[in-house]
Amino acid sequence: MRILEVAMEIALPPELLDALFKRFGFRPTREVAMSTSVGGIGPLLRERIMAQAEEGVDVIGVTLLYQSTWIQSWFDWGQLHLEKRDVAATLRPFLKDTGLHLPVVLFDGTTVDAHVWEAPYGKSKVYFLDCPSITHVVYPSEEDAPPKHPQAHAWSEDARNRQSWLIGRGALALAKTLGFNPDIIVQSETPTFFAHHRLIRDEFQKDPFFANTRYIFNDHTPMEYAHPVWPRKTLETLKVDATSYVPPPGAGDRGDVDVTRLLVATTEGVFGVSKKHAQVIRAMPSLKDYADKIESITNGVHVGIWQAPEYRNAPSLTDAELLQLKKTKKDQLLDWVWRHYGLWHTWKEQVANKGVVLWTRRITGYKRIDLLGSLCKDASLKRQFIETDLVLLVGGRIHQHDDQAQTMIYNLLDLISQDSQLKERIVLLDNFNVWMAPKLFQGADAAIMLADDGREASATGFMKAQINGELILATDDGAIPESVTFQGREKSGQTANGFEVPYVNGQPKAEGLLRACKQLKIVLGDPAQHAAMIRSALAAEPQVNVLRTVRETMDFYKKILSAQAPVFTSPLP
Repeated sequence: MRILEVAMEIALPPELLDALFKRFGFRPTREVAMSTSVGGIGPLLRERIMAQAEEGVDVIGVTLLYQSTWIQSWFDWGQLHLEKRDVAATLRPFLKDTGLHLPVVLFDGTTVDAHVWEAPYGKSKVYFLDCPSITHVVYPSEEDAPPKHPQAHAWSEDARNRQSWLIGRGALALAKTLGFNPDIIVQSETPTFFAHHRLIRDEFQKDPFFANTRYIFNDHTPMEYAHPVWPRKTLETLKVDATSYVPPPGAGDRGDVDVTRLLVATTEGVFGVSKKHAQVIRAMPSLKDYADKIESITNGVHVGIWQAPEYRNAPSLTDAELLQLKKTKKDQLLDWVWRHYGLWHTWKEQVANKGVVLWTRRITGYKRIDLLGSLCKDASLKRQFIETDLVLLVGGRIHQHDDQAQTMIYNLLDLISQDSQLKERIVLLDNFNVWMAPKLFQGADAAIMLADDGREASATGFMKAQINGELILATDDGAIPESVTFQGREKSGQTANGFEVPYVNGQPKAEGLLRACKQLKIVLGDPAQHAAMIRSALAAEPQVNVLRTVRETMDFYKKILSAQAPVFTSPLP
């Protein structure tokens, strides 16, 4: 079974980042790590590829080598600073030069040269396509356009289309060059659209090399921006063969194409990344009539990367030993945060006996970091939050074109910078990245995972927290219902390992978050209950382990391959 995973983001393996740190130090390593992972999909794809290889699958990954990344810095006076930094020159020495140069013909007829680099991912390999004229930065936007460009929006759309074309047609060109004839090509999210050889009118469309290749599409966000609709002009420009496209029932044929719907219709397999996520995308108006085709395979995380090794012996520890281990790991985390984020000399002692809670997510509106601002702004809520004796470590990536996210952080910085109590209790971790993240998850007491109802596809941050014995403060969305048992909602024989932040008309509220914080404080003060909940969190490991994900994925592969050979319904020219 040969599997080709194609994705715009595949996070770098820890061994490579550690080697880079030894040569170049902290900041360059942090920035390189940020270039390969904007959100959760980068680590997810890394670990899915590694775990498939561990299970005996012949799998490779293909992604892009980005020339730069956006960094973000906070300042004590309440200022957010975004700046683009070059990273490719730092990364290339740590990749293997394959010597391959792929000529990729673009949709406008021009040809670009994609230099191919390789990196080991456990027993597998990931290939990076390096084409500086196209691979400026992951998910380019108007802010990435040349200075004073008269049509920055049009430039950014064209840049994204060129990246999408390069990763798709480049992956096909690479597979042919390597002689890697894939049984299945896995397309993660719609930007990998062009990896489907039959959907584009070019040299690959009828290529016999891919005659028996099956396709699987997996979606990672139900948000509107992830499901573009292309008008006829775009379809013609990008050489899309949409002759097999059938508009949604009742929509009428306006000549435009919902990209997700076309992928769902023409791939042999489709899955959402949690049970609830699959339900959400089945109910999307553009996909309702394909509901029976959409399955679910819940994401997982690589225990070897994310879990502190000491927790593997947790079943043999007494409650006292387990709580002491948790305290030791927390003390180590506080020391690391104090050193790396330049906090004042007494901060570590001031917070030493308080609960430590992570709020580390991609910063965007539907993940509701604004609720923290609401807690800080309201005098009564702030007083009650301070009384919970919790310290929040807050971090996440902001897309350079997300004005809403930037405004939320500006407002939060303004509040914290003017309040000494909040400065002690809320630490903003700038430039959150996949290399530093395990240290955070291995030492905290709890983690916060919020989203508007139905907006979270899976969320893997809470999984990284659970395998380190952390308790979860969360809304009931994504994959959370599958391994988090909320206090007060336990069934017979269950022990809680989390606290619910309830929905009010589909949204979490600051008061609900505060209530969950108060519940956490009570548990942290009760050694027996705390130890029981830590054990319950650790017991979720079989569910959140990426090996479970991969075994379900392999069963899915086998089902796809056992079906009749793929037939493209379009009357090809």
